[in-house]
Formats: sequence, C-alpha cells, structure tokens
Amino acid sequence: MDIFEQADVFTPSRAVLQEEEEAAAPSASGNLRPAVCVWNKSRVRELFPEGLACGVLVIATCPTSCALVHGIPGKQLIGSVLAPGVSLAGISLGPEPLPSDRVCAVYTLGSSSSSSSSGSSRVLLVACQYEVARERAVAWSRAVLGQVAAGHVLVLGAIPAEQFRGQGDASQEELLFLLRTRAAAQALPGRPAAPLLPTGTVVGGLPAALLSHCQVRDKSAELLVAVEMVLEGRAALVEAMAAALAAVLRARGAGQAAEALAGAGGGAVVAAARATLGLGPGTCDVYV
Repeated sequence: MDIFEQADVFTPSRAVLQEEEEAAAPSASGNLRPAVCVWNKSRVRELFPEGLACGVLVIATCPTSCALVHGIPGKQLIGSVLAPGVSLAGISLGPEPLPSDRVCAVYTLGSSSSSSSSGSSRVLLVACQYEVARERAVAWSRAVLGQVAAGHVLVLGAIPAEQFRGQGDASQEELLFLLRTRAAAQALPGRPAAPLLPTGTVVGGLPAALLSHCQVRDKSAELLVAVEMVLEGRAALVEAMAAALAAVLRARGAGQAAEALAGAGGGAVVAAARATLGLGPGTCDVYV
C-alpha cells in the first residue's frame, strides 16, 4: 500500500493474513459446533400438534430489536437457544428471561388454542441477547432454522454508522433498510416495506448468515437493518423500527403481530422498549 493511501478500516476485507489463519486454526473445529435448541415440550405439543411451524419467524439480533420483542404483549415462552461458548452464569430464574440476561429466548405469538390458530397464522419470536461470533454464525443459523418450518423469516439487525455507504446521516435521521432473498422478492414483487440497502454497504455476522442460509435454500427471508450511531440505538429509532417491522408483518399476513406493534397498544410496546434500553420518552434526538 502506498504510504499516502489511507486504509479503509471500516469495510470488512475478504483477505486473510497467514498469521491470522494460523492463529485461528486451533479453534476452527469448535466453530462448527451447532447451537442447541431447548424446548418446553409439553407446551410445544399443545400449541404445535403437527410440528413446530409458523407463518413468520422473527429473529432479533441487536439490542433495539430485542427490546421490541420483549415489549410485545401476549407472547408465550416455548424455548431457548444455547450457544457454545456462551456462559449461563448470572442468568435470572423466572418465568421469562430478563432483558439483561445473556440468553436467546423463543416465543410464540398467536392464539393460545391450537385449534383456533393454524401454523400459517402464528408468529415465532426469537430474541438473541448474546453476541454470536462471526465464525459461529453459520452453525448457529443452521441449527435454529433447521428446527422451525417457517413460511417467511424476518431478521432484525443493525450496523454501525461507520459501515454505511449510502445517502443519509444516522445522527440526524432514522435509517432503516431491507435486504431480501430471491424467493421473498418473487412472493411480494411490489414496493418493499423499507428502502433496499444501498450498494457498497456490507452486513456481516449473524444477520448475514441467517439471510444467506435462506437464500441458498430458496426460502423467503428478509433482513431489516438499522444504521445506528450507538449500540443501544436512539429513542426515535425504536419507533421507526417498530413501524417498519409492523409493515413487514402485515405484508406477510401476520396481522395480529402487526397490530400489537402499530395498533392501539403499539405505543406501550415502544415505551417498554425504550425503558429496556434506558432511553427517554422523546420522539427525536440528534447528535451534534
């Protein structure tokens, strides 16, 4: 590299240095260990007598989206996802995990009666509150998506503002974009619920692994990604993500879940999410 050429430290590189490869070799086999899905078998048999299936599977992978999932009323805890390398020390014992616990909880949203709610009308919510290493993301995705027969997968993620390569300023406005698989675009060829992610912006880690898993298997999936100035998001971004999430759910036939986010009780969901993140009630905040 020319000494006068400034290196781009924000855009991920596909190049792997030899010393990095040698350092990663001893732990490479451990990255293939799959996550373990632990289910409440009695509740799953009651709610899903024909097998674990849903119309929409929502997977929250960032603090803002996890806070939204925790604020949705009427959900039932049916299981959790245990990942290799994630310690269970310090996790609270209770009917539901706390937002501060490093766990991945799986909820069902729909009628409590299996006879009145078919699999196609149900929504499963996954709130991943621990960080999945990039090297383990593929194995984690394969383990979780292999457990559920979902008509559509919706992944909620975030990228730091430094990695965004498009128009707009995350410090002045809420930036939400969509990535979707070929099957998702063919199923709903109309205007997407959010603008498509600008060319040149790279999404990696667990969100990318989940979307790639669905793409190569020709499954319908979308990734709703927020551009964040800080990891915990902003108060206005919570409301914007809730509205975008509701629009995607409504377009995919999950009207009940969309109503919980954007209907009469939507304000309570957003308020609960803000409280979880420690954000104020204001609708606008600007970084200067």
